[in-house]
Amino acid sequence: MSLTELEGILPTLAPQAAPDRQIAWPVIHDGLGTNLPSDFRQLCERYDYLVIDRFLSVPIPAPGHEQEFVNSAWHDIRSVEVLTGPNPSHPNRAYTMDAAEGLIPWANSVEGDVWYWRVEGNDPDRWPVVVGNRNDDCEDWAAVEVTATSYLTGLIRGDIPGDGLPEGFPGRNPSVHADTWPEF
Repeated sequence: MSLTELEGILPTLAPQAAPDRQIAWPVIHDGLGTNLPSDFRQLCERYDYLVIDRFLSVPIPAPGHEQEFVNSAWHDIRSVEVLTGPNPSHPNRAYTMDAAEGLIPWANSVEGDVWYWRVEGNDPDRWPVVVGNRNDDCEDWAAVEVTATSYLTGLIRGDIPGDGLPEGFPGRNPSVHADTWPEF
């Protein structure tokens, strides 16, 4: 699946596209020590941000503010480290540049859920999504072998289970905000 499929299932998304978003990906790559998946980069180059049903938010780097995105990602990565501890055999440990493995956050919810990529290998387009549900022990977080946009598409279609997300999320016709920030 792809960004095109996500835009297809969310018909109000594509009209909110922001043209010519020039993200300095080398700044992000250097700051994180890895590239990010291509579907996420495409999403970032097309939209200012993404909020679905006033619940799930995908932080997107702003052109010229890529270092702030990197700093925020490292802050969230350190939060995973606090949850999982220093155990190198933990199934959901924090990302480290040295090992080029672990969890990197890509989305969050207003209730504290976090969606991650599990960095495995050199191809970011093959990293699975891990759902960091706020109600589950971090050893029990669900992993789904899809890209971020495929995960969102499958979640909205009902093909991918919510894994502890609130009943009714996402709705049948979820609200989408990509050019104006929603009121909560």
